[in-house]
This record gives sequence, C-alpha cells and structure tokens, in this order.
Amino acid sequence: MNTNEILKNLPSDYPDRASARAEKLYADDKLNCAEAVFKGLLEEAGVSCPIELCRLASAFGKGMGGAGCSCGSLVGAEMAIGFFFGRTEATGHTPDQCLKASKSMHEHFIALNKVTCCRILCKGLKAGSPEQRAQCAKRSADSARMAAEVIIETRDKPQENPLAGMLKL
Repeated sequence: MNTNEILKNLPSDYPDRASARAEKLYADDKLNCAEAVFKGLLEEAGVSCPIELCRLASAFGKGMGGAGCSCGSLVGAEMAIGFFFGRTEATGHTPDQCLKASKSMHEHFIALNKVTCCRILCKGLKAGSPEQRAQCAKRSADSARMAAEVIIETRDKPQENPLAGMLKL
C-alpha cells in the first residue's frame, strides 16, 4: 500500500489510538520519547516500524541525546509528518505540503507547551524519576495526538499546484 492509500484509510480514531500507543510505548516499552511518538504514529496508521526504521529516532530522545534541546516527542512527530508528506524524489525541493504540516505541528506544540526545549520542559525534574517519566509519557501522548490531527488535516486539504497561475494558455 502506498502512502496516499495509507492516509486515505486512516481510522477516524487515529489521534486517540496514536496518542495511547505513544504513551504506552514510552511508559511500558522504555522507548525514548522520539521513538515512541514516531513508532506510535506509524503503527497506528498501519505502517510497520521495524527496528531499522525506529533507529532513526533514537538520537533525539532527551532533547537530542541528552543535550536538552528540542523535545524528542516533537521531533518524533515531525519525523512521522515527513514520512507521510515528505519528498518522493531523490532531489528537489521539500514538498510544500510537508513544510506546512511541519510548521502546523510546531505551532500546536508551542501553543500547548510554550517552549520546545527539553531542558526547560523538564526543569526541576530528576532524570529518570517517576515524575519526569510520567510528564514525558504524557507529552509523548500529546505530541502523537497533535501530529495525528495535523496528518489528518493535511491529508484532507487540497494540494496546491505549484504551477497554478504560471501557465497561461
């Protein structure tokens, strides 16, 4: 099944299912936030996420490997958006649809969390503590839900033809 067919067949409860799956993957399976969100979004869309694919998200946990920068749950969400709407050719520009969806995800994340920096989001929480793990599990669930909603919104928007208005017949 190609990406368009996968998107077309997303279940109506995709945001709920992706959210629950990401939270469970983080909390129970001990995946990092980026891995849990990315894998949860793909698997709930019916896309297999073997370890070789999940590995792409591994470096983004703990704000990019412990640096405390961008929240891994946001990065995992953006990776899933790229999976569904990213390039289909080896070269050329990134599809506008992908860029718009990515920006929308970022804006939703900021609206909910005020910042994207893991270091600030987890300020005052001891790494690995039950409080930190609970907060990051919830943030993973929230990020997966937001991304699933953005994916559905993007799927349902008509694509703009980049050549529209340029061709005069």
